Amino acid sequence: MKNFSYFEPSKVGAALSLLAEHKGKAKIFGGGTDLVPQMKRGLASPEVIINLSKIPGLREINESPKGVKIGAMVPLGVLERSRTLASRFPALREAIAHLAVPAIRSAGTIGGNVCLDTKCIYRDQPQTWERALAPCFKRGGKRCYVVPGGKTCHASLAADTVPILIALRGKAKILSLKKKRTVPVEELYTGDGIRPLALSPEEIVGEIFLPRLERGTRSAYLRYSLRKAIDFPLASAAVSLREKKGICADVRVVLGAVAPRPLRLAQMEAALKGKKITEQMIQECSRRAPEEALQISKSGRIDAFTRKIIVSLVSQALQKAWQAEGWA
Repeated sequence: MKNFSYFEPSKVGAALSLLAEHKGKAKIFGGGTDLVPQMKRGLASPEVIINLSKIPGLREINESPKGVKIGAMVPLGVLERSRTLASRFPALREAIAHLAVPAIRSAGTIGGNVCLDTKCIYRDQPQTWERALAPCFKRGGKRCYVVPGGKTCHASLAADTVPILIALRGKAKILSLKKKRTVPVEELYTGDGIRPLALSPEEIVGEIFLPRLERGTRSAYLRYSLRKAIDFPLASAAVSLREKKGICADVRVVLGAVAPRPLRLAQMEAALKGKKITEQMIQECSRRAPEEALQISKSGRIDAFTRKIIVSLVSQALQKAWQAEGWA
């Protein structure tokens, strides 16, 4: 790794001042589970590292009648063991439990996972690969190896928490010296595999807010990976739906890991909303899911194999949420 300057501010204001001072040259250090491996492989070479772990306010979980506020520096392992999440947002807890292994979950943070860089099997390799292949888009080149002939970077946003946070209407509080703003989690992502986050170099995610779920709301999260542990998902699906008198009053369906940003399937949601959900309807909507995902993303990553995975994940997630016992 190249030399860098290291800071551990104890207040948010100090961290934001450092970001402003070293604009574009600094990286935020949460748990380090993504940044450190990137630095070791030569994929990231920040001049300044700003560790937020010493800021108490970013490590708090606050529950209120309106919902739950989760500080960006709360470790994923803490959330996995949280009774609040287990009772109020079980699908988010399930998504976290799928993520890597316990040691990584103990170090990694919710803010770090939400801000996870896009992943690519060709880019995220040792430097020997870099010497063997011409640079791809994400390495500053002019080609994509994931989608041969692709005109843009097709690295995928594979963070496990993001699809379910969107399905649960999560919001992110973004901080900078100039202003504070709160946006839906889905608006954090640009769809650009090279620069996936819609944040300026002077901004950080300070907290995630999950609003209280309306009565009758249930949710589910499923993912597919080559191995159950360690691997990022090749595809994932999150569903949140609300039932009222046997009718689907509201629903959100979100795909992850198949494009540079999460994909919310609005057409499927419209087809399900206001209807009595049946097995046949679930199967019909699930079969159309890959085409809608391709229409939204225009991503060549969605090949024949990925389409089959999407159909299976969406179908199972809808059934799991619809048939789940207990109500929000």
